[in-house]
Amino acid sequence: MSRTAADLRSRALPLMERVLREGGPLAPEYPLCFQDQFPGRVLAIQEQERVVSACAVLVRDFVVGTLNVRVGLIGSVCTDPAQRGRGLASQLLQRAEDELAQDGCMLALLWADDPIFYDERGWQPVGAEIDFAIETWQAGRLAGASGIRAAAPDDRGAIHRLYSLHRERVDRSCEESNALLASPGVETLVLQRSRDVVAYSCMGRGKDFAHTVHEWAGSDADVIALLRAHLQRAEARGENAPLYVITPPTAHGLHARLRGLGLNWTQGVLAQGKLLDPHAAVGLLATLTGPDSHFSVETEVEDGRTQVVVGVQGPRGRTHVGTDELLSLLIPARGKRLRLDELERACGVAWTQLPLPLFAWGLDSI
Repeated sequence: MSRTAADLRSRALPLMERVLREGGPLAPEYPLCFQDQFPGRVLAIQEQERVVSACAVLVRDFVVGTLNVRVGLIGSVCTDPAQRGRGLASQLLQRAEDELAQDGCMLALLWADDPIFYDERGWQPVGAEIDFAIETWQAGRLAGASGIRAAAPDDRGAIHRLYSLHRERVDRSCEESNALLASPGVETLVLQRSRDVVAYSCMGRGKDFAHTVHEWAGSDADVIALLRAHLQRAEARGENAPLYVITPPTAHGLHARLRGLGLNWTQGVLAQGKLLDPHAAVGLLATLTGPDSHFSVETEVEDGRTQVVVGVQGPRGRTHVGTDELLSLLIPARGKRLRLDELERACGVAWTQLPLPLFAWGLDSI
């Protein structure tokens, strides 16, 4: 990181901590954005060398099978309370979107406490996750296992290898995994058989993910045993809150087992997203939909206004969609296929690889 970037971060961090953490530390929760050796950076609006609005951005490659999708993450957006109402956050957000687009990101994602603010600026719910809730009295329904213990620093290589087996994940290095696992408030358990760590799970992280297992890997049975261990440890600490479990939409085997135990579950969204590169999104659609579908980016003039639309051609016919619909085709909120189904019927195609199960595990959010 350049001296200028490090200096800006050091001057922005006090504002971010004051606004977002009531003066408490923020940087340890997000090492990839606030430590020099990692790729994240801070953007800020300054007035007379004073930071009045700031956010963190991080470019990530999301992996889905053999595909890589470059995504920009935005987090820790804040404005000095004395300067609100001037549009500073909107200016900062636009700057973040522009810089991430220049970095080659097809879309941007963020996790917001105030989704309405972002809705009004063109952001929309995207992607899916399946969330379970386990009450403390339900712990006995979960089968346990021997060999579960708290993770030690020398387990982190094995944990990273297990993480890398996920078909849907964010591509991160072992060093990045190590830093994330050391974030404050993360309780990581591992299940060891003989000399091998065969499963792990992470609960909690800083201010976020309280009582929530947000990252895990291993067989379904081993993950369930780890969930039971988290519940038991929480009960021993005198905590009686439900344990929440975040899972990707493709974890069908684990879903079936947890539903079979009578646990409550909901279908949520991955994040709020905004398309940054329509041409890249059209190229990805073409890759996923096969030779029977053809896409073209076109310019239309209607009532004196010029707009960009995407032409869709299939064996049965031709139609078009707006660029603002592309994310609803690729990664629709909660995996709903309504618009996809309409286009399939109109064009006479079957897009079996859509929607794309893009997923970020809890340690990867910023």
